[in-house]
Amino acid sequence: MTHKIAKLMLEQAETFLDRTKAIETAMSLGMPLNEIEEYLDWLDQTRDLRKPPSENTDPENPSGDNPKN
Repeated sequence: MTHKIAKLMLEQAETFLDRTKAIETAMSLGMPLNEIEEYLDWLDQTRDLRKPPSENTDPENPSGDNPKN
C-alpha cells in the first residue's frame, strides 16, 4: 500500500521541486531507489506518448524550423 501512495505522489509531481520532494517521500515510505527510478522512467515515457502536439506547429513544417526565403 505504501508503494501505491509513493507512486501516486511521483505521478502527481510536475515540477523539479515537486518531483524531488516526492522522491524523498517515496524513499521514506520504504520504496527502493531503483524502483523509483524505473517508475519515473516509465512515467516519462508514457507522458511523452500522451503529449499533444503543439498548437503552434505548422502541419506542413512539423519540425518547427523557420527557413528564411
